[in-house]
Amino acid sequence: MDIFISALGFGVVTASILALAAVGFTLQAGITNVVNLAYGSMLTTGAFLAYVAQQRLQLNIWEAMAFAAVVLGIISVLINRLFVIPFVRRGVTHFNMMLVTFSVGIILEYIIVAVYGQTFYSLSGVPQNSITVGQLLFTGGQIAIIVLALLAMLTVHTLLQYTKLGKAMRAMADDKGLARGSGINVDLVTDVTWFLSGMLAGVAGVALGMDSGSFSEILGNNFLLVVVAAAVLGGAGRPYGAMIGALFVGLIMEVSTVWIPSEYKEIIALAALVAAVLYRPQGIISGRGRTVVVK
Repeated sequence: MDIFISALGFGVVTASILALAAVGFTLQAGITNVVNLAYGSMLTTGAFLAYVAQQRLQLNIWEAMAFAAVVLGIISVLINRLFVIPFVRRGVTHFNMMLVTFSVGIILEYIIVAVYGQTFYSLSGVPQNSITVGQLLFTGGQIAIIVLALLAMLTVHTLLQYTKLGKAMRAMADDKGLARGSGINVDLVTDVTWFLSGMLAGVAGVALGMDSGSFSEILGNNFLLVVVAAAVLGGAGRPYGAMIGALFVGLIMEVSTVWIPSEYKEIIALAALVAAVLYRPQGIISGRGRTVVVK
């Protein structure tokens, strides 16, 4: 029973990190209709940006996280401007666009390797004090990650439901051409979407580095499959579905370690992804499920 409760606690933390990443991934995919396979490398970049902020700027862990989020948000916009938009204007297919973003991810990964090599790094100042919540035991860092995820999800909800920007983003997700015809500045909304997606990737990447203890250039790519599983399970292009999918995938991954070795827990995420595609392709929260690039 103690092992199960411990696994449940780990599942809540994993679900929190996964929610940050999956919402950023599906928000950008749902609104711009481009599946960004560089997202795993962006998570890694976020962790390394925080490491640089601590080593060069002497920032604490939370300041470093904010720094990573903002810088990665800018990098995300640049990826869209420099790589995605030119190909969209040329009318490339959805599959080719996925190859473009996959290539961008490889570029990011090898830039990290060129600068920092293939070794492990860690973030300093992560709270390690023990906090008991009911029967669950967490570290201060894990509690902070859970709170950050909750605040981020509340912020995304408020943005989408109660602001003009959020309404414009939802309009673009439904019909980009009609949104443009209605006077919405599609280019500005696209930039904001990529920026928000990048910020969430930054926070998620730092949180993943904090929770892992140490990380290397493959940190985010190892997590990308799990992010995609949560996004697809929740419903393609549906941020609220990604939240639910993240909770489900995070919990079943960690709880499964009670019965299987922990190094195989990603297989559970893969199984959830396959099951979702086979039996409920529209996801927990039904969406359009479009996967073509809007020209």
